[in-house]
Amino acid sequence: MELEVILDMIENNGYIGLFIWLWIGVFVFPVPNEVITMTVGLASSLGVLHPAGAFAAVYGGIVAALTTAYTLGRVIGRPLLSYFERRERFSKPIQKSMKIMDQYHALSLSISYFIPGVRNFLPFLYGFSKLPYKTFALFAYSGALLWLSIVFPLGLLFGDHIETIVAHEQEILVMLGFILVFFVSFKLIRRKRMKKREKMT
Repeated sequence: MELEVILDMIENNGYIGLFIWLWIGVFVFPVPNEVITMTVGLASSLGVLHPAGAFAAVYGGIVAALTTAYTLGRVIGRPLLSYFERRERFSKPIQKSMKIMDQYHALSLSISYFIPGVRNFLPFLYGFSKLPYKTFALFAYSGALLWLSIVFPLGLLFGDHIETIVAHEQEILVMLGFILVFFVSFKLIRRKRMKKREKMT
């Protein structure tokens, strides 16, 4: 049912609707971002959307949602935090978010997008704690970009297996994250070695 709703929204509203869904939807609709993003990837593979435009619309919506959560934390953090802590549905994700904050500090913003639930509260909590916006943007936006760079291609290539992927989401994302980090590290080390050889010659 979720897939049908998302595909219908894409067909009727295009890139703007997609941006708004990823921006406002996180606060209103209980549809995981993984499902939305992989469905968008599937729609791109079918030619309904252009992959580059779809990727940009999704990332723009995610950045807007992260910024909105951070701003809410800075402006009306205390009353909202009190409200969330009184609700059992929100209290556990908030406690988990606080533990991750204590353990990883600002780096937790990059890690958090790989953890459903936590990703929605951490920007708010950092806004409430008055973390400088530049620091927030650096870690939050880069983490979201890394997450999207893994999840979007999964939808593009394996969109017809969305339910299976979501069921094993954390294992898949961790594995692909390690592969991506290894690949980037390998490229950087290789480039440094090549520069050293050029200097020696």
